[in-house]
Amino acid sequence: MRSLSAHARAMADQTRQSSIDEFQCARCGAVYDVAITRLALRAEYDVICNVCQKVMNEWHGTVGRAYKLKSQPAHA
Repeated sequence: MRSLSAHARAMADQTRQSSIDEFQCARCGAVYDVAITRLALRAEYDVICNVCQKVMNEWHGTVGRAYKLKSQPAHA
């Protein structure tokens, strides 16, 4: 059985970043940079907003997303 770090490296080798986009949390307005990736294995994900702690997106399949907080709303 492979270690977790070996598995993470293998998964990283199997992903390809295909584009970068922007996403805004519908609840609080925080803005994120989003990297869209292709995954070798089908997966299910939901992403929690770093600001309001609510689920802001869900997906499943072989297309993954990596969110990086770009700006917080003024009221946060």
